[in-house]
Amino acid sequence: MRAERRVAEAALEAARTQAGRIAAEEERLSQQLAAIGDGAEERRAIEQAGRDGEAAAKALAEAERALAEAEQGRSDAAVARDNAESRLAAARAALSAATAERDALTRALDHGGGAALAEIKAAPGYERALAAALGDDIEAALGDEGPKRWQGSERQAGDPALPPGLAPLIDHVETPKALHRRLSQVGVAGADDGQSLAVGQRLVTLDGVMRRWDGFVSVGGGAAAAERLVRVNRLAEIQGTIPGLEKAVADAASARDAAAEAVERHRREAEDARQAGANSERAARDAARAGDSAATALERLDAQKAGLADRRSDLLPLAEAAKEAVEVAAKGLAALPDPDALQAEIDQARGAASAAGEAVADCRARSATRARETAADRERHAAAGREAAEWRTRGLQAEERLAGTAARAMAMEEEQEELAGEPERHAADIERLEQASGACEAEVARTAAAERDAQEAVAIAGRALAEAGEAFAAAREARAGSLARAEAQIERRQEYARVCGERFECPPPLLPDKLGFDPSNLGDPDIERETLERLTADRERIGPVNLVAEQELAELDQQSAQNVAEKEELAQAILRLRGSIGSLNREGRVRLLDAFEKVDGHFRSLFTTLFDGGQAHLELVESDDPLEAGLEIMAQPPGKRLQSLTLLSGGEQALTAVALIFALFLTNPAPICVLDEVDAPLDDANVDRFCDLLDRMSGETDTRYLIVTHNAVTMARMHRLYGVTMIERGVSRLVSVDLGGAEQLLAAE
Repeated sequence: MRAERRVAEAALEAARTQAGRIAAEEERLSQQLAAIGDGAEERRAIEQAGRDGEAAAKALAEAERALAEAEQGRSDAAVARDNAESRLAAARAALSAATAERDALTRALDHGGGAALAEIKAAPGYERALAAALGDDIEAALGDEGPKRWQGSERQAGDPALPPGLAPLIDHVETPKALHRRLSQVGVAGADDGQSLAVGQRLVTLDGVMRRWDGFVSVGGGAAAAERLVRVNRLAEIQGTIPGLEKAVADAASARDAAAEAVERHRREAEDARQAGANSERAARDAARAGDSAATALERLDAQKAGLADRRSDLLPLAEAAKEAVEVAAKGLAALPDPDALQAEIDQARGAASAAGEAVADCRARSATRARETAADRERHAAAGREAAEWRTRGLQAEERLAGTAARAMAMEEEQEELAGEPERHAADIERLEQASGACEAEVARTAAAERDAQEAVAIAGRALAEAGEAFAAAREARAGSLARAEAQIERRQEYARVCGERFECPPPLLPDKLGFDPSNLGDPDIERETLERLTADRERIGPVNLVAEQELAELDQQSAQNVAEKEELAQAILRLRGSIGSLNREGRVRLLDAFEKVDGHFRSLFTTLFDGGQAHLELVESDDPLEAGLEIMAQPPGKRLQSLTLLSGGEQALTAVALIFALFLTNPAPICVLDEVDAPLDDANVDRFCDLLDRMSGETDTRYLIVTHNAVTMARMHRLYGVTMIERGVSRLVSVDLGGAEQLLAAE
């Protein structure tokens, strides 16, 4: 009994010990769960990372918008700068031309010309009239010295007035007083109509013809003096325009400087926007990394909580079993009557139970430890797999960004090297061309003066030749008329002889004797002939009596009415036709402008997509009427200025042409589009953009695209390949490959 009692006490003690150990383990697990927490800090970190990412995305969008605005502003400012430079060049050219002409005229006027000629100035258009009025006297000196001089003479009250219709030449010239009386007796007319002139008076025309009161006429007199007067007026005109040209040059230079400053300002704004965008991207990446780290930590906490919860759930059956063991041991101990009798047995049983309990506890502890280690290893393995996948993805993205950055950097360096010497070369060309232009303009001025002198001489000779030709033609016509009249008289005499023989059966000399009249009684032959011709004409005019005249008149009236009706019908038809043409033209303009706007919109979008930036547009040129205007393609690839399509490189022209073709297909899709070697002038990056655009067009339209190409990148992006192979010499075979089906089979395997 003592043994049984000791066994019962030992079992009771072991059960209590096991229950206490299980309770302690449960308490420890509870403490670990409490220590782990609920993950609120990690969730707050994830939320903060999301807010930071959204803020970075907004900042990036704002930076991209600012960059786009800055690029657009820089582009507009560059266009304004180019226009200002063009205006400045044009203004400088105009100023240089005016200055060169002024200097040439000044040099020409500094040589030659008498004292009177130097003091005279005619109104524009009156130079030749003044030179013709004065003639060689315009070279005389003013004053009391010189073999030929103008000493002056005041107007006298008895000076005759100019004939009506003549304007005094002195009203249109500026001249010294010594010439006032002479010029007051010179009248100007548009043409010489033979007006009578008083003694001392002269008539001149604007083209340089002078007629003196005594009948002397001079044509083209004083050509050199007239040319000098023209040059004086031209010099005054140029001197009046030079300040305006200088102001235009200054304004154009100011506009050019302002546009260049705007370009620089927009460039700085673009750099700031790029820096802000880079900072925003960096902040977005940092926020994404922080969110990923917080999410990973939260997943780790959840895994630890799940492991601890599983272990607590494993301890619940053990705790229940320990409680039951304690109760059973207590009941068994209470049922034993004598503890001393069972002491030995109890001690032995206690030792065995203790050893067994410890062994069980050790096994359970090892099992729990291994379970914890397995769960932890499984969690670390899953986390390592996720992190490895993330790092692989980030590595690929980083490699792509590095490759793109390196390509852009190389392209920018190459472009910078190509454009390094352009400003100096253009500046040297501009300076050389300006010098050459000044020399050419001076030579042109000298040549123009010589040409005007030669033309004046040619005009004088031409007028003399024309007068001689007219006199010769008049004499030749008079001679021909005399010969014709003589021949006519001979023919008439022969005809009269024939008629006289037929009517009177005798020759004309015997006709008076036969008819019995005296030829001496005949009057003037001319009068008799005119009388005969008049009477004959009257008889011929009366003619025979027309019996059907009334019927013919009615027919003519009917035909006239029909003609009037047909004329009115034709006029109405013409009006209707013109109205229809106008309607068709209006409809055509509306449709053409609508189609032009649609194609232009698609072209702008596709160009920006293909070039990854830049801008382009279509422009109607050479006419305000769309039906008569031409089409110009203006393009501005990234980093370049806006220019015509013909000034772009081969690859840029090919991409621009592809954008225009696809813009037409988006506006009016066709069932089939064949593109032959379009990607030949393109590099790999532009080939990828071209293929991306093909994918987009295939999705947006129902057009089937047939691409003729030898580019491997393009062929790899196609849905189906068609080629020709030679399986044996001289035998060709058509081969087709369905790349889409091949990808599906590969994915299925």
